Formats: sequence, C-alpha cells, structure tokens
Amino acid sequence: MPIAEQYVKSGRITKELRSLVREKVRPGMGYVETCEWIEKEIVARGGAAAFPTGIGVNQVTAHYAPQEADESKFLETDVIKVDFGVHVEGYVTDTAVTLTFNPEYELLVEAAERTLNAAIGALKSERRVGEIGREIRREASRFGFKTIENLTGHTVDRYVVHAGKSIPNLFVQNMPSLKEEDVFAVEPFLTLGSAAGYVVDSEAETIFSLLARKSTGVKELDEFASRLWEERKTLPFTPRWYVSEFGRERVDRIIKELVRRRLMRGYPTLVEASMKPVAQFEHTMGYEGGALVVLT
Repeated sequence: MPIAEQYVKSGRITKELRSLVREKVRPGMGYVETCEWIEKEIVARGGAAAFPTGIGVNQVTAHYAPQEADESKFLETDVIKVDFGVHVEGYVTDTAVTLTFNPEYELLVEAAERTLNAAIGALKSERRVGEIGREIRREASRFGFKTIENLTGHTVDRYVVHAGKSIPNLFVQNMPSLKEEDVFAVEPFLTLGSAAGYVVDSEAETIFSLLARKSTGVKELDEFASRLWEERKTLPFTPRWYVSEFGRERVDRIIKELVRRRLMRGYPTLVEASMKPVAQFEHTMGYEGGALVVLT
C-alpha cells in the first residue's frame, strides 16, 4: 500500500528542517526565537505546524511551548530537545532532536540517537510494538541509561498527532502489531541510570486542543473555537499564536472557559520525576510494499 503523497511531502519538509535545527540551534538562542523560526520555515516550505514547537531543556521532557514573554536562552550546559511536526492537508509527520554542548551529556545524546536507530533496524523485520520497546530498552541499557517508561511513540492519522496505537520504550506484553497502513512515530527518551525514569505533570500548560466543535451560545467563545476548527480541527495549538491578534488576557480567558466547559483540553508540561536531564530523538515512518520507509 503506497504511503499518501501528503505524508511524503510533510516528511520532506520535516526532514529539511530537522537538519537545519541541528545546524542552527546554539547556546544564546532564545526559546521563542527558535520556535518562531521553525514555525515560519514550515509555512515557507508549503506545510503547517502539526503542533506547537516543543522546547525541552534538561529535565523538561515534553509539552512545553514557550510563550511570547519567555526570555529564556539556551546555555552551554543544557541538554536541548526540539520537538516539532508538520502537516500537509492534515497528514502529520513528527520529529525531534537533542543537542548539547556540555561534554558531561554528550554520551546521553549519542545513546538516544543510537537507540532510535536500533529501533528502526528492528522495525525492518519486526512489527510487534512490545518487541520494539524491548529493543529500545536494551539499547539504552547497553550505554548505562534508562528509558522514560511512561512516554511512548505513537501512530499518527489525518489531523491526529497521537492516534490509536502506542510504541513503548520498554517491553510491554499483549500490545498490537503495526499494520501496513499505519504511519507512526518512534521516539526513545533516555535519562541517566540514577534517574527515576518516568515523567510527572508540572503546573505549566502551554499547549491546548479542541475536543469538540459545539456551540456555547457565547459569541466570543464560539468565534474562537470556529477559528481553531477551520485552521486546525483538533490539532494542538499554543496561545502564543493568537496573542498578537486577541491580546494575552483575552486569549487566556477564552481558553480557560473552553477548558472549563470541556470543549478544550490542556497538556501539562512533563518533567523527569527526579529532575535529571532527558534526551530524545524521533522519526516518523511507515511501510510501503512491506518495506520500512523513514519519512523524516
């Protein structure tokens, strides 16, 4: 079964930017500067952001999208995760890279990338996701690191970043196999051997998505929700994208009320439980004619 051409185009854009991120991101760059650059480059290449660019520094592991007032800059000592995705007509590809300029963590970053490559090697002949998780865990352990046990890879679908199947980062029994029609992202997260090895929610929420398109009878809420639906369906967004048009106070008020009415959800920023650094690499891929194709 051929992979949809929109996935191929989305993957090509993602791959190009993945290489640029590894070349361009350096100490001294701002978090917001990095996100805005990536998101503009996605549009310039004919795609759209599948979700807000995530910046995970050190123990911050996932789901942090810096807002306009965030003046943070990358430091020489940091472990820097950049997680971004592209969609073309709703067809999503997802990727992530980790960079560090701190010799203390170079092996952690190298091991995370090697672990992803080991998973890709296993996927060429194995489609049982539990076995892929076993290979990820085994490769990480070979370097003396742990995988984050409660984060997984995932299938993607049209306008859906996390579709029905999960791809664990350790062995889990009785999980489904990947099918020819599945497009999926594999994303090992590695941390130190002394770390807790799992993530917990923090109080920060900077990423949201619509859960349903339903009238509230309140013009301000309905207009904002309709705008999101037309632009993104249920794909995630970040308030930063709308602040210049609506103002920070108004955007926050609308989002808070839509969440309260259970028409929108927030994604807490995830941090490693023992506050140890985490490295992540990710590729999106699928099968075509029985052969594994890495899209990103």
